Amino acid sequence: MTDNASIPSFIQSLLNEEIPLFEKIKLGREVLSRFSNYQFDQFEKGAAVSELIKERSTFIDQFLKKIWQTLIPENAGTLIAVGGYGRGELHPYSDIDILILCDEVKQNQEELSRFITFLWDLGFDVGHAIRTIEDCKVAGLEDVSTATNLLESRWLTGDYERFQKLQKIWNDTPIFWERKEFFKAKVKEQKKRHQRFNDTIYQLEPNIKESPGGLRDIQTIYWVAKRHFNANSINELVQRNFLTTEEFLEIEAAYKFLNRVRFALQHSKRRREDRLQFDSQQSIAESFGYSNNDEKMAVEQFMSSYYRNVHNVVKLNEILLQHFREVLFDDENTEIKPINTHFNIVNNYLDIAHPKVFLKNPTALLESFIILETLPELEGLRSNAIRSIRDHLYLIDDNFRKDPINKALFMEIFRQPSGVNAAVKRMHKYGVLSEYLPVFKKITGLMQFNIFHAYTVDDHTILVIRNLRRFFVDKFTYEFPTAHQIAKNLCKPEILFLAGLFHDIAKGRNGAHEVLGAIDALEFAETHNLSKKDGEMISWLVRYHLDFSSIAQKKDLSDPAVIQHFSKLVGDQEHLDYLYLLTVADVCSTSADVWNDWKNSLFLELYDETSKALALSINTPKDRQKKALQTQEKSREILAKRGIASVEFNNLWKSFANSDFFSKQNPNEVARITKLLYQCNHEESHIFLEEQSQRGASELIIYMPDRDYLFAYIANALDSLGTDVVEARIFSSTDHMTLVMIYFLNRDTHDYLDKSRHFEVIDKIRTQLTRDEIEPLDTTSMLKNRRTRHFDTPTEILFTQINDSLTELSITTKDSPGLLARIGCALKTENIRLHDAKIHTVGEKAEDVFLISNTQNQGIKSKERQTKLTEALLEMIERE
Repeated sequence: MTDNASIPSFIQSLLNEEIPLFEKIKLGREVLSRFSNYQFDQFEKGAAVSELIKERSTFIDQFLKKIWQTLIPENAGTLIAVGGYGRGELHPYSDIDILILCDEVKQNQEELSRFITFLWDLGFDVGHAIRTIEDCKVAGLEDVSTATNLLESRWLTGDYERFQKLQKIWNDTPIFWERKEFFKAKVKEQKKRHQRFNDTIYQLEPNIKESPGGLRDIQTIYWVAKRHFNANSINELVQRNFLTTEEFLEIEAAYKFLNRVRFALQHSKRRREDRLQFDSQQSIAESFGYSNNDEKMAVEQFMSSYYRNVHNVVKLNEILLQHFREVLFDDENTEIKPINTHFNIVNNYLDIAHPKVFLKNPTALLESFIILETLPELEGLRSNAIRSIRDHLYLIDDNFRKDPINKALFMEIFRQPSGVNAAVKRMHKYGVLSEYLPVFKKITGLMQFNIFHAYTVDDHTILVIRNLRRFFVDKFTYEFPTAHQIAKNLCKPEILFLAGLFHDIAKGRNGAHEVLGAIDALEFAETHNLSKKDGEMISWLVRYHLDFSSIAQKKDLSDPAVIQHFSKLVGDQEHLDYLYLLTVADVCSTSADVWNDWKNSLFLELYDETSKALALSINTPKDRQKKALQTQEKSREILAKRGIASVEFNNLWKSFANSDFFSKQNPNEVARITKLLYQCNHEESHIFLEEQSQRGASELIIYMPDRDYLFAYIANALDSLGTDVVEARIFSSTDHMTLVMIYFLNRDTHDYLDKSRHFEVIDKIRTQLTRDEIEPLDTTSMLKNRRTRHFDTPTEILFTQINDSLTELSITTKDSPGLLARIGCALKTENIRLHDAKIHTVGEKAEDVFLISNTQNQGIKSKERQTKLTEALLEMIERE
């Protein structure tokens, strides 16, 4: 079976002083390696992981005992396993947590240090402490995690009586971590851990151990049960009527599943790893026997199984911890306050009045959530009520959904002045939302195999509603001041919440989800007796919920035609207000990395410009020429106030009269840039770099003698410096000067570049501009995004004629290091002049838009010319 037989020969080598230390270490490592390979082989043959992790613990027990007994003098201390090792569970690369219990810590220091060092040399990740019993008390009282390790302590070798004394500290007076205090500390610890993962089980790259619903949640139940009942397993909770047999089977199945995934993960990585990243998801799905079908990829099927299991863990964790809370903190004389015939308040929690409440009146399933909304002082549902809701979900059938009272109650949940987010979250958690809305059940646990969305579709939806609700709450005004101001003036917030509920409801179906979802939303509105106007508003918001973000990030917002087209789409200020709020909440709910100041500035610019257009002001320009003239007029006024007369900058302005410079900037920007450039020497290159707080990005301005293909040179330099260009504008003057304006972000922080690096950037660009050819970009030295390389994003290149002078080039491809620089090189090779660029990254996908012409400022119209440029772009984009 195992390599237990090889342990004695290894121990003999320890006793032989003629064998060099490195040989002993080598022999020990070989023993451990053979055992690990044996276990991996057993795993591949289908052995139960629950048995393998116990077997590993037993093997390590024997290994450590022999080393201890060989190296450590008798009675020098007691060797104790703690933590997961104390539970008798060891994964292939788990830490080996041990406690060395001594009467006097300073005694035998040399031997104990040699013991620990030798374990490290053998390749163990050893977590260790050398303490007296009194030290253990002090450390345990200071830190509940240390106390928990002691709770799971297991004697290995050494003085057993000393170990027994350690066990007795749990019953000392004053009691070491009294039951109530231990419970409160573990619940607080779990809550804090969950917050690190946004309180959601549906992370797309979850941590099997630490994420909500992971192994830690099951272990928390075990720790609380062990402290309260001195239970040795969760199974004992069934015997004590804390857990039903069905619930135990659910939690046991989840524990086995998660351990199997964790073992497979460490097997594939050959190191300690608990995060289930995209590459591992694919390989594990394959090893578990999943295969692609017409409906779902193999990896999506595997992750659905993962989410189903962790969802069960979260539900049972909540029920059991709530049950423990009631047993520990409810007095026998607890006053029961009736609310109605269905519900009571017990110790600030909502409970059912009798076991047949839902059976006799299924409507109470929805009523419970409205009560929690209207009584915000209540902390939630009692375990008995949660169990009863779960047990009666089958009552939510077609007759239930057609009942006018139930329809009205469901709508009331979304119309309450507070508690909407908590109610929707609870309905989702307890399964009510999926039963009431079968279309929502289809997206429950549905993952999107990309890195733009960090959550599954259903959890993303719940986050959208949460973010929408925060727009209405005064204490969150600082997050989105404009959104808060808009939200305060909405007459019907429920329209916004329902649009959020339905905006991705059709994900995973064949067809455009926004179109199919709009149909579902309208059907819901009609069956729930909403007015025609409200129903059409919800449906419209679902149908066009992608447009605001797309236009803000891909289109030229300085172009009046873009604003006029969008204003026609929204029609009026009310539609714009709702759409803006839904879009901001939607984007912020995709992942923690998506939103930044740059994106905020684009969204606000589109909102403000569209509001102006909708107001039909007589001063609203209808084309670029009128806008440019208005901008110049206002800019002159600003410059005059700063003591700069027209005569001083007239030549500069005349030189840009034939460009889009004045139509693409607002008056303040034109005045600022004018002040920067009007005295510049035309024989030199001038480079300016500063933070632009209004736009949320670093701004690079280059004013220099004419030179084509500047973008390629600059993009190359910025790429090599670890920055991401988000927008570029290039203007040619009539006096043979070129003005380049580039906005970029720090690639790691998605924020301004630190001022300490400004000189480095300017120096790099200045050096690059002295070269006749572009400096080769060393993409191998860049940190490749380990997430993007697992996605196959086909490259799409489209050409759209803007006018005789400009062609819009749209490129969708996989984001990769140096992509923008490579595109710049392709444009240079094909003698293409760049006028404008909007750079947009969606997870692993780059969606970039460029306005281009030939060097004679003519659009790229011929199919032959477009084909040749496409080939050059593909060659550069796909180059590794």
